[in-house]
Amino acid sequence: MCATDQAPAIVPDLIDEKITSNEMLLAILFRGITNHEYYELTGRQPLVGSATNIFILPPIPNSYFSRDPGVVVGRSAISCKMHYSERVRETLLVRAVLEHHPEFSHHQILYGSSTNPIEDRPFTIEGGDVIVLSEESLLVGVSERTRSETVRVFARKAFAGGQIKRVFEIPIPSERSFMHLDTVFTIVDRGVVVWYPGVMERIDHIEQLTSDGQGEVIRVKETRSLNRILSDEFGTELKIIPSGGGDEHFATREQRTDGTNILAIAPGVACTYRRNERTIKAMQKAGVECIAIPGSELVRGLGGPRCMTMPLRRRPRE
Repeated sequence: MCATDQAPAIVPDLIDEKITSNEMLLAILFRGITNHEYYELTGRQPLVGSATNIFILPPIPNSYFSRDPGVVVGRSAISCKMHYSERVRETLLVRAVLEHHPEFSHHQILYGSSTNPIEDRPFTIEGGDVIVLSEESLLVGVSERTRSETVRVFARKAFAGGQIKRVFEIPIPSERSFMHLDTVFTIVDRGVVVWYPGVMERIDHIEQLTSDGQGEVIRVKETRSLNRILSDEFGTELKIIPSGGGDEHFATREQRTDGTNILAIAPGVACTYRRNERTIKAMQKAGVECIAIPGSELVRGLGGPRCMTMPLRRRPRE
């Protein structure tokens, strides 16, 4: 284990024989470890100060937002690079699983593998900004946490690997209430989306990235509207469900409680927080079955059901 930004001095290694189970290792990696806990485990005084309750490895409470550290695209994956240093350990743990677990032995890491150190900071990308539209296309939000430069690097490798053919890049405001694309836009059925009008209806610049067939990425400004792009990608006319039922006041209120961060567990079956009543009514009116869950504490982390999941397989379009 190594020191983090919060540790005041050098953190000594934990000798392997003291970690006696996978459960202990997981507890340390996610929950962190204090000076006192280190002493109890090893019998040695750590060299990071005398306080017994100081973390020499801080906890990572944001790890329940499992969408952000990685994205599966077809039979490949993006090992994300977080914008904030407090979340970097989440990506390292997910990357370790992607690179070493036998379940992923035949899968390629399109971006962020440990064998390519140049794909590191300042290039950042987070899973909440990546939405799979189809087997051939992605919609990626350029936000506070995902950089356009990263999208280009990722797209080049994805095109070369034959995983996708098109990436649509859209900008969203760099504000905490719109931290990722999936906080203002989610798909709940084929051709049916829920979006926050205050952001999505103001998008006036969209770029499409494609391959030139020679290993380079072509980036062009889209002449089509976002509605038209989505209709073309879904192969059907787009149905938009505005969050808050289209009422600006309630849309703004429910944006603060992740009214648009909805998880589709099947076509036309979606999970959201119970408190987003106006959005739920709008989805039900559009024929979407809603599974409403309590979340008075979870919502404080500024993430909804979609943020807390990481799909590994998707059913092909029939």
